Amino acid sequence: MMLGWLLLPLLLLGGIAALVGWRPQGGGQRQEGTHPTPEEILKQRYARGEISREEYERMRQDLYG
Repeated sequence: MMLGWLLLPLLLLGGIAALVGWRPQGGGQRQEGTHPTPEEILKQRYARGEISREEYERMRQDLYG
């Protein structure tokens, strides 16, 4: 009986959080709806080997003058 009274507030808070849409966020993870910056995209393309170092440097120079 006493255990039920202890769990009831936790279940109530969990239900409210689910209705509101709150989710715990992992550290360093990007939130939904945000987009990578042009520099992040450029770095990812270079890391995947899609562009050469020269192309990377030229494109970075185009972005930041």
